[in-house]
Amino acid sequence: MRDLLGMRTRGAWLIVAAYIIAMLVVTIATMHSFTTAWPAVLGPLILIAATVALMLVPGDPLPIWPTLMLTIAGPVACALVLSATPAVLDSSLQTWIHGAGTTIYCYMNVRGRRIAPWIGLAGMIAVFAIWSTRAGHGASYGASLVVIDAAPLTMAALLSFTLRPTAKAVFSLRNQTTARIAELSAQTAAVQERSRQVRHLDTLARPLMERIASGDTLSLAERNQCALLEAHLRDRLRAPILSTLDLDDAAYHARTRGVEVVFLDDSGSSEPAPALVDTVHAVASQALINARNGSVVVRMWPPARPVVASVLTTNDRGSERVEIEASGTVHSTVSTPQSDSDAG
Repeated sequence: MRDLLGMRTRGAWLIVAAYIIAMLVVTIATMHSFTTAWPAVLGPLILIAATVALMLVPGDPLPIWPTLMLTIAGPVACALVLSATPAVLDSSLQTWIHGAGTTIYCYMNVRGRRIAPWIGLAGMIAVFAIWSTRAGHGASYGASLVVIDAAPLTMAALLSFTLRPTAKAVFSLRNQTTARIAELSAQTAAVQERSRQVRHLDTLARPLMERIASGDTLSLAERNQCALLEAHLRDRLRAPILSTLDLDDAAYHARTRGVEVVFLDDSGSSEPAPALVDTVHAVASQALINARNGSVVVRMWPPARPVVASVLTTNDRGSERVEIEASGTVHSTVSTPQSDSDAG
């Protein structure tokens, strides 16, 4: 309701500021007619605080405790002001305080509290009845000053019965529209990714597929090309997070040199931070570029482990294991055949 009524906007706060200034002006204008100044000032300040709270407190309907405080704000403010109001009124403005309380109750109705405002209005009627009785005017005189506020409160209640279902329908449609847009965006992204993958596959596989479909005997170089392509496609399926163009090219050239390249992705659906992924790509690319024989195993580890990825390079000179931790730290361990025999 706050969004629908624009209660978060700058214009709403300008209206509230004007309303508060009006309350202060009326308080100052009637200050000379009160027997004591501080109750006549404290009462309006309570209603000013209640007005600001009505704008700031989130929730629809209003939470319990703010509702309770706003409900008692009207009778308390009226009691304070009337305690300093003389029995004989100089002006009708001396009893203006109940109107400010009713304004708060009207907006409480719109914000989903329909019973509490009537309790607050009944409290203000009781306070005015007690004051007029003590002043010798009779309870009906004081009550009549506030009973008329039932009219705007009734209108606010009727408005809430009309406005709140409309607000629910509006925001329900907005949520449905947002969900639909998100779904369409996801579908569009999936189609674009599928098209990109198809174009990439077409570029890589079509020449060899056409060569195989021709029925001619494949040369040794073409067979090696098929094996390299099969390994490349297997990497894209088995370790998609590692399948970037830079890493693919490095793996392809390493395989042409006779290096065995293995990509393993055990990270599941969780995706590491971009900075960690960049570090893994950099370490793996460097290992693939430097490899001349042996094997290179690049593995993304399962989530919730201190090590995010590892790169194991093995050749005739030994092995090197590089681990990338979740903190971004890179550790390298080198093992040579001589050190292995010494350890044995």
